[in-house]
Amino acid sequence: MARTTQEQTQERHAFLLELFRQQPDISSKEALESFKDKFGGTINMKTFNQLREQAEDEAASAAAAAPAPAPAPEVEPEPEAEETEATVDDAASRLKAAAAPEAINGAAGAPAKKAKAKGNGPKNIFVDAPKEHLTFLEGIIQQFQEAGAANIRIDHATDRWMVVVVDSK
Repeated sequence: MARTTQEQTQERHAFLLELFRQQPDISSKEALESFKDKFGGTINMKTFNQLREQAEDEAASAAAAAPAPAPAPEVEPEPEAEETEATVDDAASRLKAAAAPEAINGAAGAPAKKAKAKGNGPKNIFVDAPKEHLTFLEGIIQQFQEAGAANIRIDHATDRWMVVVVDSK
């Protein structure tokens, strides 16, 4: 398989970023299919998730940075307080990102993504992590099951990844 050049990689990343900006509600499956149709290949899921998060962060910061125009000519101190809150929220999100397991231990695994409520039915969560983390997660899931949580289970696992299924109650 031929290696992709830096220019090709940048073009592919730009394509996905633009796709996520134009269609923020696009499913991962549809985005991957669109990517495959355009470039004839696949993308690393970690990179894919990072690009999606980057587009979401940009959209969130753009929404926070574009305050609504004030109809009254008076200047009130409240908009400054709102900007401070947005800065605090942004700082909090950066701290949460810095505290993510891959940032702490340098692991190349994609973090488990929160399941979006798109309807009833089971939610599949793909976890790509080192064997020690998967073993730890397996122990936690077993503790949940022992405590009576019958709606969570491991569907499939290898030494590098697992699929956790959470059934809606």
